Amino acid sequence: MADRNYGFTVPLVRALAALGVAHAGVTPGSRSTPLALALAAEPGITDWPHHDERSSAFFALGIARATRFPALAVCTSGTAAAEFLPAAVEARHGRVPLILITADRPDDLRGVGAPQTIEQAGLFGAAAKWSHDLEPPPPGEAAPGLAAALAARLVATSLESPAGPVHLNLRLREPLVPDGPLPVGAAEPPAVLPQRSSPDAAAISRLAAVVSGRRVLLICGPQDDPGLPAAAAACAAACAWPIAADPLSGARAGSHDLGHVIAAADPLAAAGWLPRAAPEVVLRVGGLPTSKPLWRWAADHPEVTQVLVDPADWRDPGATLALMVRADPAATLEALAAASPEPAPGTWLDDWRQADRAASAAIAATLDEVPFPNEPDVVRVLGEALPAGALLAVASSMPVRDVDAFFPARAAPVRFIANRGASGIDGFLSTGLGAAAVAGAPACLLSGDLSALHDLTALHTAARLGIAANIVVVHNDGGGIFHFLPQAALAAHFERHWGTPHGLDFVAAAGALGVEADRVERRADLAAAVASAPAAPRLLEVRTDRAANAALHRQVHRAVADALAAL
Repeated sequence: MADRNYGFTVPLVRALAALGVAHAGVTPGSRSTPLALALAAEPGITDWPHHDERSSAFFALGIARATRFPALAVCTSGTAAAEFLPAAVEARHGRVPLILITADRPDDLRGVGAPQTIEQAGLFGAAAKWSHDLEPPPPGEAAPGLAAALAARLVATSLESPAGPVHLNLRLREPLVPDGPLPVGAAEPPAVLPQRSSPDAAAISRLAAVVSGRRVLLICGPQDDPGLPAAAAACAAACAWPIAADPLSGARAGSHDLGHVIAAADPLAAAGWLPRAAPEVVLRVGGLPTSKPLWRWAADHPEVTQVLVDPADWRDPGATLALMVRADPAATLEALAAASPEPAPGTWLDDWRQADRAASAAIAATLDEVPFPNEPDVVRVLGEALPAGALLAVASSMPVRDVDAFFPARAAPVRFIANRGASGIDGFLSTGLGAAAVAGAPACLLSGDLSALHDLTALHTAARLGIAANIVVVHNDGGGIFHFLPQAALAAHFERHWGTPHGLDFVAAAGALGVEADRVERRADLAAAVASAPAAPRLLEVRTDRAANAALHRQVHRAVADALAAL
């Protein structure tokens, strides 16, 4: 049976490597031994060892986000496999190509009380784009060909639009340890060509008719096509449109034309700018924008013509779309610019630019008067100090909202990543560290304290694997975002169930896990730290106050509203 196992796992792994898969998160286990040894023997794949399956899967997800290509996560049977579910959910909703391989007992050991055996076939349900349950065939000529074909299907399906996770449940029989050298035979996998859907002429003609000569707001939401920012900038320039650029779109920072980028779109929407400068058309690309005031305004105004360009899925939670264009967004914007629709009328673009300048100046003046550390200014420091080409991984909840509100437009490029598919805080450190491991650029993680607490053991992984990254933990001792939500009025129960103070000293915790750590209390010290790439993981704890943070955000919104009133 060992020959049967390795006669399949070795060609499977070799085929995955031949198709370009270069990284795998691996956790210890007995049943997964044939997979672990096949990965260890494959020079084309780096096997990243982890102690925890949840962290391993998020680490692989971070690699896949950074490389825009599938990474593997491999584990043993039982609850170990179930630990992959959170990353599978994020990968499905975040459109991240991910290959999950779970080792399992053979079919005759299912449902008979065998230890560490659960129903793993279809374990991830709707979270997986495709699931396959397989026991390797007996040794023979067919096994390498079957393995190579399966590898190609796993890669191709994970990449097909919308990208997402696929699951192979591999039923392996004992013995699990080889009794000799691993087999050398392999089959050439079929080629996998990237999918790209260009719009047809009729679609561009109809879209041009919808936007021609009208006040259009181009909203670039979270997405990961590096060609989109330049395409959006060119289209906006041709049509005289403002771009509400979510940082996760890539359009907020880079070498493309930033002249149409509205960096303060979220504060402007929160301060009531949209009723004064209402678009006739909202043209969206990418996911739902991080800015709740922005997307809520769109959802509350179905009379505004709303268009989404997206090759897959149905991203319309407000049920307000008038037109869905099923095509690649970057190619569509390029074609639309070439079609030369009439530009927006009058002072439409200039009004937005003037409002953006006024809002940005009001924000800067407000923050200049508030002592550091405070949470908006942490983001402002990152926007000023991160080196060109840096990778910035941002946690969900408050950090990503603050980055949307306070990270400036800048010509020095920054690669933003975040787990905004399902917007969970779990697995963030592992995701960011996975991305940092393969980024080939200075890496910084911006985390809230609850995100860091949730994935604290990832710090030990960072130390053990020597992953160089700055990890900025904004520590307000609990759930700061709930101070902005209706739950804040539940005074009798708020701290116990939503504020949830924990009192952890992250500097001490990081030190115990082998990571260098410092508490940062001066703006200049944070700027100096994030401006350089450390040689090893380094945690920077910034202490803030939850209630004071909520008050500061309200102060910023008042300052922006006052600035707009003075226009």
